[in-house]
Amino acid sequence: MIPVPTRSQRVVHWFRNDLRLRDNRALSAAAARAGELVALFVFDDRLLAGDGAGAPRIRFLLASLERLRADLATRGHPLVLRRGDPAREVPAFARAVKADELHWNADYGPYARRRDAAVRSAVSRDGVAVREHKDRVVYSEAELRTQGGDAFRVYSPFRNAWWRRWAEAPERPEGPLRLPKPVPAIQSGSLPTAAELDAEGDSIELPTAGEAAARRRLDAFLDGPVERYADGRDRPDLDATSRLSPYLRLGAISPRVCFERAFAAERERPRMRPGLRKWLDELIWREFYVAVLAAHPHVVTRSFRPEFDALRWEEDEAGFRAWCEGRTGYPFVDAAMRQLAQTGWMHNRARMVVASFLTKDLGIDWRRGERFFQSRLIDGDLASNNGGWQWAASTGTDAQPWFRIFDPVTQGERFDPEGAYVRRFVPELSGSPDRYLQRPWEAPTPPRDYPAPIVDHAERRAWTLRRFEAVRPAPAARGGRATRNREQESRDGATDRRRGRGKNLELF
Repeated sequence: MIPVPTRSQRVVHWFRNDLRLRDNRALSAAAARAGELVALFVFDDRLLAGDGAGAPRIRFLLASLERLRADLATRGHPLVLRRGDPAREVPAFARAVKADELHWNADYGPYARRRDAAVRSAVSRDGVAVREHKDRVVYSEAELRTQGGDAFRVYSPFRNAWWRRWAEAPERPEGPLRLPKPVPAIQSGSLPTAAELDAEGDSIELPTAGEAAARRRLDAFLDGPVERYADGRDRPDLDATSRLSPYLRLGAISPRVCFERAFAAERERPRMRPGLRKWLDELIWREFYVAVLAAHPHVVTRSFRPEFDALRWEEDEAGFRAWCEGRTGYPFVDAAMRQLAQTGWMHNRARMVVASFLTKDLGIDWRRGERFFQSRLIDGDLASNNGGWQWAASTGTDAQPWFRIFDPVTQGERFDPEGAYVRRFVPELSGSPDRYLQRPWEAPTPPRDYPAPIVDHAERRAWTLRRFEAVRPAPAARGGRATRNREQESRDGATDRRRGRGKNLELF
C-alpha cells in the first residue's frame, strides 16, 4: 500500500534551473505535500554579475521566466520574484509566508552547494524543513560508482554503469501535476527588464523560450533529424542536432522526458535506433560532466589532471582578440566564432575545433576560452562547458590525448565539405573556389579583405607537443585495486577513441 504523504500547511518551491511545470521532481513533491503552495524565483546578484552572465543567456532566462509565469498563471498561481543574495532572500521569504517546508532541485557546482548549504542552515533555524530532490540528471554521481567505490574518471565505464542502473531501476517522467491552492494575497514582484539586468544591446535572435517550445523542438528532432544524427551530428552545415541544450540548461525540459520520448520513437520506428542511441549516449555525456563537477569541484579553477597545471600558457592578447572576433585566418575557426557572435550558439564539432585552436595553436589558457564561451553561449552550462574545454585542452578527465591536435584546415574540409558553413558566416569568402575555401592563402589571388593565418599550424603543433612533453606524467606504478581500476578505465577510454567517441558532441 502506497503511503499518503503528509500535507504541510504551506510549502515553497524554489525554482532555479528547472523552469517547467511537468516532470519537475521538487515541484511535484512540494505540490503533493502542500495545503498551500507558493512558487519562488530569486535573481542571484552574484550570478548576474559573474563572468558567465552574458547578455544572450540573461535575455533567454527572462523570456523563459515569462513563459513559466504565464504557465503558472493559467493554473491560478503567481511566480514570486525576488532579487539579491539567496542566502538572505529565501529565508526572509520563507519567514514572511510562514512556510513549513522549502523544496528545491539539487545543483552540483561549488558555488551552488555553498549557497544551498547557507539557505538550508538559515531556514532550518526558523523551523522550516528543507527537501532537496534529484532532477537535473537521471542518475547522480553518488548513484554511479566504480567497483572500488570511487567516482568515475572515464566516460565509457560511467556510461556502462549508467545503462546498468537504467536496466535495474529506470527513472520515468512523472505524471500530470496537480497544484494545490496558492498562498493568498502574496506580492509576486515584477519581472526585470534586460536593461535592469545590464543585458541589453546585443542583436542575437533568441530561440523561443519555455516548456512548450522545448517539447516542440524535441518533437521536431525526433520526427526526422534524429535518423541522420549518428552520421550528421558532426556537420555544422546541417541542422542535424537537437538544439535542446538551451532548454536543458534552464530546465525547460527534463532529461527523463528526453529518454522516454526517444525510447517511444525507437519502438515506433526501429530504423531510427542508431541515431537515437547515439543521441542518448551524448545525453549521458552531459550527466558524466555533472558527475565530474560534483566529485571534483577543483575543475572550476584548475586542471582535472593536476600535472597539467604546470603547463605554461601564452599571454597573447592579439591572438586571443583575433580568435574572439573570428579573424584568425583559418576559415572554419572564424566561421565558428562568428556563428557564436551572431547566434549565441555554436555547433559542437566547431566548439572542439576552436577550443583546440585556442589552447594548442595559440597556447592560450583554456580557462580564458571557457569564460568567453560561458559569457556568450545561450546554453552555457558550467559542467558541460568546463568538461568540454578541458577535454579539448587535454587537461581533463577522459580528455583528448595531448598529442592529438586538430588541424583547422582538414577539419573544415572534412566536416564542411561543400563550404556552406564557412560561406554563411564568413561572407568575404563566399566567392572563393571550393579548392581554396578552407585554405584561402594558397589561392592564386588571396582575398583582400580576409586576414592571413595568424600562426602556422604545423609549427604550432610541434611547439605544443614539446610543451606537453615537458610536463606529461610518468607511467603509473602497477598494482593495487585503485591502479587496476584506473587501468581498466584507461582501456575503456582508448576503446571510446577507437570507436570515434570522444566527448559530449551534443552539449559541449
